[in-house]
Amino acid sequence: MKHILPLFVLLSTLLSFSQNANARLLLGNDMPNTGMFIKSEFNGDSSITSAGVEMMVKQNYSNFGVVFTSAIGAAVIDNKQGEQEEFITWDNGMKLGYFNDFFIYAELGLDLFELAFKNDRGDNTYQIEKSNNDIDGYAGIGAGYHFKPFKIEVFTRARQIDGDYWEAQEHIYSGVQLSFTF
Repeated sequence: MKHILPLFVLLSTLLSFSQNANARLLLGNDMPNTGMFIKSEFNGDSSITSAGVEMMVKQNYSNFGVVFTSAIGAAVIDNKQGEQEEFITWDNGMKLGYFNDFFIYAELGLDLFELAFKNDRGDNTYQIEKSNNDIDGYAGIGAGYHFKPFKIEVFTRARQIDGDYWEAQEHIYSGVQLSFTF
């Protein structure tokens, strides 16, 4: 049972990207559907830097669509106790918006690494029952410009980040993402 969730997440991700090939056949090849990106977001001394992939789903003659994202990253977060926490993230999310050369979107996502592996983020020095470790997530808005095959975008996210015995000092992060689409 413990390994069913990570397997489900992996299969769902593979399925969505295999559906991209079918969508390209049905919708045509004049729109970039897939991309790779690097991004960095920060607030004060806290930062999250990631690399990932994205897949767009939309009709050729519509500018409204959905972009699914998956990224592995490294986070350095200041907690409310004045210490820094370092951990790995596996952010997965979706962006809903207007996508043309100029684009704007709203997004939602969560950290599947913490969900799949019950990551206790370095709190394993305590041998008592877990106290408060919600799955980390985010909601945000962003905008950018697509000068094919490259995209640049800026975004702001409200993030819920915590561990078993700590909570992030800051919850609003802003950043930039650079993408290569194909």
